Amino acid sequence: MTRMPIVAGMFYEASAAACRQAATRLLQQVRLPDELPTRCVGGLVPHAGWVCSGAVAATTLKALTHQWGGQTILLFGAVHSRSRDQAMVYAQGAWHSPLGDVPIDAQLAEAILSTCDNVVSDANAHAGEHSIEVQLPFIQLLCPQAHIVPIMVPPSMLAVGIGRQIGEVLAGWDLPVLALGSTDLTHYGPRYGITPAGVGPAGLQWAHQNDQQLLKLIKSMAAEEVIDHTTRYHSACGGGAIAATIAACSSLGASAATVLWHTNSSETLRSLGSTDTDNCVGYASVVFS
Repeated sequence: MTRMPIVAGMFYEASAAACRQAATRLLQQVRLPDELPTRCVGGLVPHAGWVCSGAVAATTLKALTHQWGGQTILLFGAVHSRSRDQAMVYAQGAWHSPLGDVPIDAQLAEAILSTCDNVVSDANAHAGEHSIEVQLPFIQLLCPQAHIVPIMVPPSMLAVGIGRQIGEVLAGWDLPVLALGSTDLTHYGPRYGITPAGVGPAGLQWAHQNDQQLLKLIKSMAAEEVIDHTTRYHSACGGGAIAATIAACSSLGASAATVLWHTNSSETLRSLGSTDTDNCVGYASVVFS
């Protein structure tokens, strides 16, 4: 079974040549900080169209893989359209991108399904979701031999226990496995129906501060509080993915989170001539060590 892309041609280029060129350019533009932690076990990436957040996602993936000797990346995806109080694994086959197929690590997927509570095999849950898909070309360029385990995680308190148990499986695996969570941050403005500070600069400032409050919890590795904040203040669309990633990385020995980049769509699109000061979506590049 092969999961075919659903946002190629919309969120990123659909042809192999154009996709490769765009992803390569974004990765080449990444400038990692000198103080980057030496042992990163996971991170967070945004999942909007590459023109908005591709550079931020490329930063996380390049930071995680530049000294990595593993084979599998486990991706916790955001649940946008389906409500189910379980994590849903795509357990067999491959995911296709314009750059080819990325195989599923079926052995690791089965180990997770057989040992972790509230985790089920459900390929259909991934059919209409894009948060994992948009990361694949970056992974293919950085780690051509990589396998993946895609897991959708709903934004409930169960995400913390799910992430912790999955992290325990990863900690005992033969080769190091990266835990990557996919989420955008605050969706602000009339377009999203969230305008507690009105529109214009005051609204954008509210969205920035809302993101910062969430990032403070992430830097504290406070997985349970992340779920509450994202639910109460709409500070991320992938609260479950964030919480599961924090918990998994904690099981892998991480005790710190480093924010490499925080921005939003208003800022990233300004260079392209956008003058929208009423709507924005937040993006962050985070690594756990």
